Amino acid sequence: MFLFQTYVIELFFGWLLPALAGIVTMYFIFSAYQKDSITLTKTLAKGFAIKMIYYGVSILILFKHYSFQPIPFICSFSGFFIGLHVFEAVIIKRISETYITTQSKEIME
Repeated sequence: MFLFQTYVIELFFGWLLPALAGIVTMYFIFSAYQKDSITLTKTLAKGFAIKMIYYGVSILILFKHYSFQPIPFICSFSGFFIGLHVFEAVIIKRISETYITTQSKEIME
């Protein structure tokens, strides 16, 4: 059924941690986007700090309380972490471009 049946838990947690952080981050980014660019920037900065604490605490809890193979977890976590942050960067870039074009139009008028 699965390609790596012996590492299902490790792969699941490696996917789950970045996915939860990504979903929560995007919720707050879209909420801040509807207000203004300064709120968006503040939200991004706070979100970055909170995510670093979240990742650190989550990984410490997992390694302290669960006995599993760390290498599959690290590979899964790294892949999803990078993938989701690239996706977030693309979305944030598009949001920034809409602010730039909106401000350019306001200046022209």
